[in-house]
Amino acid sequence: MRSRAGVFWYSLGLTLLLLLPLIALTAFLIHQRQQQNELRQAAAERGGLQIEQGAQDTWCALLVVQHEEPAFVLVRADGPEQNVAFCALPGELQVQAPSGTTTLAACTLSAGPGRAVQLLSQTVATGETAQRPLHYLAATQSCWQDCAGEEAVARLDTASLLSQAERASIGYGEDSVAEVDAAQAPELIAQLQNCLDTPTEKADARAAVWEAFARQNENFLASMPEAWKSYSARTLTDLMATDLADMKATLQYISSQPGMTTGYRSAETQPATGGEVMLSDDGMQTLRELLQ
Repeated sequence: MRSRAGVFWYSLGLTLLLLLPLIALTAFLIHQRQQQNELRQAAAERGGLQIEQGAQDTWCALLVVQHEEPAFVLVRADGPEQNVAFCALPGELQVQAPSGTTTLAACTLSAGPGRAVQLLSQTVATGETAQRPLHYLAATQSCWQDCAGEEAVARLDTASLLSQAERASIGYGEDSVAEVDAAQAPELIAQLQNCLDTPTEKADARAAVWEAFARQNENFLASMPEAWKSYSARTLTDLMATDLADMKATLQYISSQPGMTTGYRSAETQPATGGEVMLSDDGMQTLRELLQ
């Protein structure tokens, strides 16, 4: 009995030694964020200015559609610029790994979206300019549809992506404008991508559809963090409660501004070995700008 008790207390002691520093670090970071917000607000009040929560914050996240072939959309919400930018990335995109290279899709399937985000950040990093933390949020296609809601509808002019012949092949020859709800969006994305050749073009089709939903539905962006929270049991993410609160504040601020803009950016790629692609110089620069 004494031996078992000794093992128990020894194990408990080791567990506490591992957990207590992590708990202390988390508490410290939360305290630091609170202090920064208080100092910023105090400075604004002394200057006679009222700075709305979220007005000075910028964050980036990789949104992942979990599937046999995962899909990726990088989103940047910029409070000072009052802008939300989308940039879809091909699953075949090469990222640097300790053993050489892998792809976003392969890494996500084998090691999870957290590892994919880590390798993407390392691939883009220069060592000269500090990057913003890149969070991740992964969910199934049906979960993303539920987050968007049944009332969300988007209209997309397919002429911005396809030639007249390509549009005609999928039924948009005479009227180039497609109107879809969240449940129909995956089919439209697939139709557009089937008409396109390169991984970059296919990724742009996804980004264009996602951006259309964000731009054309009032309160769509502001409501997304609360939807993510509601469906947290169906998602994989590194977002903590404080991160979600910050994202919500930023998106609510941006959505309330008359000058708010949304758009999608293209990360140009070039062919690599084995059907994979790698970022071109322009594509690398695009991602670096998004992550600054």
